[in-house]
Order: sequence, then structure tokens, then C-alpha cells
Amino acid sequence: MPVKFPTETEVILEDVARFRALSPSERFEVLRGMLRMGDRIRRMSPKTAWAQQYALEQELLAQQNIKEFFKRHGY
Repeated sequence: MPVKFPTETEVILEDVARFRALSPSERFEVLRGMLRMGDRIRRMSPKTAWAQQYALEQELLAQQNIKEFFKRHGY
């Protein structure tokens, strides 16, 4: 009797269908919970300082790229 495991695509589609069936306030709570969990993981990580520095560097790089884009296009 073979066991059929769902494909990754099937799992994702089921998750999407469940999320879409939620009310807007329930969706908000799901997203808020994900953000809280991400913050908890970030705080517990031994690489918190590195991650914060990396995020800052990426933000500064994005700002620089946007400024250069506007400069190139005459704004």
C-alpha cells in the first residue's frame, strides 16, 4: 500500500486557500503572528548583531541605488 505525500505545490496551494478563506482581521492576526515569531527568532539568534548590520548596509545600498537612478534620469 503506497503512501502518497503531497507535493510542495499542493501544500502551498492548500495554505493559500486557507489564508484566503480568513476574514481580513484573521489575516492580519496571522501576519502579525508571523512578524512576532520572526522578531523572536531574530532576538534569540547568535548572529543578531551581524543581521542588524547587514540589514542596515542593504538599506543604505538601496537608498544609494535609488538616488543614482533619479540622478541618471534627471530628477
